[in-house]
Amino acid sequence: MRDYLALPVRSLAERRVALVGNVAHVELGDPASAVMTDLRVAPSVVVPSTEALDDTRRLMQHAGVRMAFVIETGGDVVGLATAADLQGERPMLIAAGRQLAQRELSVADVMTPVAAWSTIDVARLANARVGDIVETFRRAGDRYLIAIELLPDPDAENTPRTVVRGVFSANRVERGLGHSIDIELRSRSFADLASALAHH
Repeated sequence: MRDYLALPVRSLAERRVALVGNVAHVELGDPASAVMTDLRVAPSVVVPSTEALDDTRRLMQHAGVRMAFVIETGGDVVGLATAADLQGERPMLIAAGRQLAQRELSVADVMTPVAAWSTIDVARLANARVGDIVETFRRAGDRYLIAIELLPDPDAENTPRTVVRGVFSANRVERGLGHSIDIELRSRSFADLASALAHH
């Protein structure tokens, strides 16, 4: 059996120290993994689909994030909600369309459902670079790209289950690069919202 050794521990003479930046500088040629939040090691924020918008916003602010996954009672992910979804024009228009007060809306009412996500198969990331992620953001027009992985489902033999493995955030990529990546965002227009309202 291997013998383990304690590492040297010392007291600091300094009265103040700095925290390392949580977003390191990256180049377009760096591996894509340098800008992905890997959910195997970084916990994600999840909220119940019935959560009120204000409560969801407070939770995200407390956690220091701008996006949360939305889950149903059984724990399955059904969508994602961003800070912009919670406080932009989207809740106002949805509430008006249903003749409700905004406080009556739940996060499920304003989230982006799973079927509308821009996703990347994690297997495609093995040789991908940051520049490839930038181009994918530009093509998709979203601020988040979700890395997914197919894993065996313990409850259904021979049937793989889609699992969220990681998240790419346009904000994180831009901070790492030090400049905007000029995304032309997909429209969140009145037509889009009317379509969403028609399905409720």
